[in-house]
Amino acid sequence: MFKKTIASAFLVFFSSVGILMGDDKIVKGKDEEKTPENKWYDTVNLSGYVDVYYNYTMNNRQGGTQDTAGTFHTYNKQFAVNAVKLSIEKVPDRVSPWGFRMDLQNGQNLMYQERPYQTTNSIHNMQLLQQGYISMYFPIGKGLLVDVGKMATHIGNEVLDSKDNMSYTIGYIFFNTIPFIHTGARATYTITDKWSAGLYLYNSAMGTGYTGGSGSVGQQFGAQGLLPYGDPALTATTSTASPSASLTSTSQHAYVDGPNPMKTVGTQVKGEVNPKMTWVWNTLYGDDNLRARPTDLDTYGQAYYTNYASTALGTPGYTIPNRTSSFRQDNWFINHMSFIFNPTSKLTVLLDWTFGQRKGETINGAYGYLLGDNKLLGLDINSDGTKDIYLRGDTRDTIKIYNTYGLWMKYEFTSKFATALRYENIDDSRYGGALVVNSPLFDLTPRDRYDLQVKDSLGLRNASSLGQIRTLTITPTYSYTENLLIKVDLRRDWGLGNAFIDQNGKAAHGQNGIIIGIVAKF
Repeated sequence: MFKKTIASAFLVFFSSVGILMGDDKIVKGKDEEKTPENKWYDTVNLSGYVDVYYNYTMNNRQGGTQDTAGTFHTYNKQFAVNAVKLSIEKVPDRVSPWGFRMDLQNGQNLMYQERPYQTTNSIHNMQLLQQGYISMYFPIGKGLLVDVGKMATHIGNEVLDSKDNMSYTIGYIFFNTIPFIHTGARATYTITDKWSAGLYLYNSAMGTGYTGGSGSVGQQFGAQGLLPYGDPALTATTSTASPSASLTSTSQHAYVDGPNPMKTVGTQVKGEVNPKMTWVWNTLYGDDNLRARPTDLDTYGQAYYTNYASTALGTPGYTIPNRTSSFRQDNWFINHMSFIFNPTSKLTVLLDWTFGQRKGETINGAYGYLLGDNKLLGLDINSDGTKDIYLRGDTRDTIKIYNTYGLWMKYEFTSKFATALRYENIDDSRYGGALVVNSPLFDLTPRDRYDLQVKDSLGLRNASSLGQIRTLTITPTYSYTENLLIKVDLRRDWGLGNAFIDQNGKAAHGQNGIIIGIVAKF
């Protein structure tokens, strides 16, 4: 029923827009009808780039040790091939209304583009194919473009290709608070020459990824501590579970995008407010869970009966009831806006705001707020003076939110030299994820967050005191030639508490770094 409703809304929306904009329909004239269609291979565009860098971040990570305190630039004090990419694209139009796009890539940042992060097996992740979709053009009004396949997300100010951003490194906002790549369909309608609207249907909100077993071994959907879905042979929740078990499973895909038939829905409106200001508004709303968030009564019942399983009060093997996930109660919602100003032909100023809301089971599945976080709500169920169970103290409708604020500025001094500035502020004090909203290490406290590791060891980790990360990046950019670009990021990261480490391995308030990126493009 849900899928039929979405499909009907999809058709009604664009049909209505086509009727309203009927005056703008283009009718082929005699001259146009006589114009022969170009051969399809004459309209295929070929482009690509090679992107390399050298990174020096002032902490004790180096060589083969992965530096998880940054984003894609995890090879510290090393030369690295960030990405190599080849794009083949045919853009459809009124004359030739079909098209496609293929983005073939490799490089050392691929492990972060699909979930779970740091999974480097590109064969099972499809990471070598960053994008692959079919395009269809419909002559409705100013034009309706429909793409179906694997595509980069429409959310966010930055993109995965460093050469196309003002700074070289990917910022914390883009890396930690939104998904990267989806599989699904999108429709973009050109309302006027200056405004367009988009509707998106994705398999999932979290994006594409490799399952890699279940439980604590890379299970990207569901929640830790609850029964995972899929092949019964893959339900191990300990570190001994085989991450390759699902490769031979006959009931669970190794490569998974959506765990349920519900589709994540996204929207986009963008256009030119005036010649000096552009506005972009994006949304994303989805439920990537099979199970519903358990209530406090469920949690208490499981612990109580398990504790007394050997007595008349107990029920051996008691588990939390397997309730179906609710789209209304177990969802992830993102609201993103960008305002781009061009006061002069040389100056660009961009203001960015992202609001994220996780609700119900999505909070558990994202590892931001788990059982045991709130030590004040402990119960001594066997009256021995020690609290045996800790309740969440909330209901299935519990909501955790995060806000991010960003400022980008770029000034072009000459046709070859420009300088950009980026400031980011991530406030997830009402969410409680490790480092920021989506931790770089899936379901693990990052090893460079000694302040959180101490809290973990003492059982004092509070769900409302984490996050609060800031970055400041200054990027001189030099165009050596039309096809060779050099960017230098001078970057400062800092946050509440001692979220980083210094060069001696001691907890530190922040870190500084410099990264030189060189991109050859064609």
